[in-house]
Amino acid sequence: MTNRISLALFGALLFSGCATSAPQSQITPVPTTPPVTPAPQPAQSPQQAPTVAPAPRPTASSYVPSGTPSQRILEIARRENRNWYSPFIAIDGGLRTLAVTEAERSRLNDGSEAWQKVAEYWRDGNTLGEMVDGGRPGASACASAFGMVTAGIRSDCRSFIVDTPWSAAFISYVMTKAQIPGFHVSPRHIDYIRDAFANRGPYFAINPGISRPQIGDLLCYVRLSQTIIGYDGLRAALAANPSLNQAGHCDVVVRTDFNKHFIEAIGGNVENAVTLRKLQLDAQGLLILPRPVNLTAQGEEGDIEAGCSPDNESACGFNRQNWAALLRLRDP
Repeated sequence: MTNRISLALFGALLFSGCATSAPQSQITPVPTTPPVTPAPQPAQSPQQAPTVAPAPRPTASSYVPSGTPSQRILEIARRENRNWYSPFIAIDGGLRTLAVTEAERSRLNDGSEAWQKVAEYWRDGNTLGEMVDGGRPGASACASAFGMVTAGIRSDCRSFIVDTPWSAAFISYVMTKAQIPGFHVSPRHIDYIRDAFANRGPYFAINPGISRPQIGDLLCYVRLSQTIIGYDGLRAALAANPSLNQAGHCDVVVRTDFNKHFIEAIGGNVENAVTLRKLQLDAQGLLILPRPVNLTAQGEEGDIEAGCSPDNESACGFNRQNWAALLRLRDP
């Protein structure tokens, strides 16, 4: 009897152990929680995720300076020199600073790229159309150099800017923005110089060697000529040929300091930027105008004496030009 009970108890225990050790394939897997897809979130408002606006590109401006004609000219010229980070030439003729030049994509103070700013001078000074009509390579690209610009337009316009002197386009821009009536806008300085000698338009010509400069005057020199020297030479050349097409350059007088004996003048395409230059005055307030001895071509900025070298610094300087005329703004 005892043996039968023991065997029964042993079998029950054996059955119980097998039940708790079922093969892995028979185990019911524990259910898992399915992944939760997050609900779509509303787009962030500008206040939640501020964005950085693209740098402004030059556009036709409605800005109008205030004051007298000479004050308006002063304001526009100084503004543009500041846009180029105020490069300047010292009284001794040395270039002191030059942060960016004409064909670069570097940004100016107003956010525009340098090459686009020059294109703006051409466009807003009303001189680009003549270049386009004349078939100047790249000029038509500069007419499309604003807004969304393709790589081809940028390349062609930048080539035009490098290859085409723009100093007269800058003066035309200043006079247009300053709203000087009757000014002869032109890609050539000689056109409004000729008008001034003929007593036409808002300017008239005087001798810079015997006349004290004033703010708003245009101080001009002759380029690429060994025969037209100074005021008398230019006056004689225009008298002999009223349609004379002579290369030149003009800067706008923006400051006169008769106590410290200097003036400041600003020009475009002076060392490939909008650059201020300082020139010395004598005790009577007249300009001391250094002029090179050998007038040979050395680029758009002017003619440098042939003797200029590291061993002969006194013969060097960007103020050593063939200065020939001071154009005086008429009273309103």
